[in-house]
Amino acid sequence: MADPNSRAGTTYWTPEIEAYLRELNAAETPAMKDAIAAGEAAGMPKIQVSPTDGRIIEVLLRMVGARKVVELGTLFGYSALWILKALPPDGHLWTVEYSAKHREVAQGVLERAGLADRVTLLLGAGLDVLPTIEREGPFDAVFVDADKPSYPGYAEWGIRNLRPGGIVIGDNTYLFSRLVGPVENENQARDQRAMQAFHELLARECESVTIPTPDGLTVALKR
Repeated sequence: MADPNSRAGTTYWTPEIEAYLRELNAAETPAMKDAIAAGEAAGMPKIQVSPTDGRIIEVLLRMVGARKVVELGTLFGYSALWILKALPPDGHLWTVEYSAKHREVAQGVLERAGLADRVTLLLGAGLDVLPTIEREGPFDAVFVDADKPSYPGYAEWGIRNLRPGGIVIGDNTYLFSRLVGPVENENQARDQRAMQAFHELLARECESVTIPTPDGLTVALKR
């Protein structure tokens, strides 16, 4: 039986528990450490998924037997490495990046890891690029970690282009604590409307849940 105090806002998380479990379950590979170093050297923002979130994504992909995955938001290739870790040798990742600089850094990371032949790096705005790969579908999973106003469009595309039993995974779905409640400006209001639409679409069309990671990691299973 659950401790009733846990329903009153008690948390049992501690930094020590997090560090122990991260080392046990989500230790980074040399390629992942190289990706972070490459991003730092290029002056890129450190907004990649955490090792624990990366491991969650890897395990989810293994659970659904993913072979073909689409990623929105390559950055310096860190999350791509977690995705590729889950895929079989004949698996493939299509990853979309808006910034040419970020794409170049990610290309180097994947080449040094010996994985470039298993990845198609696409440059451009996600909603413009996605139609060009539809012929490669249906896909097994879509991972969204990109521009927040486009999240509903990414979810719609994913639902159309996933096989039954495929999954949509969305990162930052707590919207940095702004998912509900008052916001400070119109840009934040736009992002809030978009993220709520993302959650509502997945709840309506799929079997969805948000894992309470620090940033919120939403998972939706296509019926």
